[in-house]
Amino acid sequence: MLYILFKEGEINISKLAKETKLNYSTLLKYIEILEQKKLIEVIRGDRSKIIRLNYANPKVIILKNLFEELEDI
Repeated sequence: MLYILFKEGEINISKLAKETKLNYSTLLKYIEILEQKKLIEVIRGDRSKIIRLNYANPKVIILKNLFEELEDI
C-alpha cells in the first residue's frame, strides 16, 4: 500500500482498494493504523477520502528514499 501511495501521490480509497486488491474493510483498518502512526494523511471530503504519504514524517522520507533506490536496481 505504501509503495502504491509513493507511486500515485494521492489516491482515493476506492482506487487504493482496487490497486491493493484488499477488501474495503481490511483496507480501512490498515489506513487507520497507518494514519495513527502518522505515515499517511487522510484528506476527508464530502463523499470521499484521499490518501497520501505524510512527508512531514522522517520515516516516510526514509521509505521514499528506499523506494527510489529499489527502482534503480
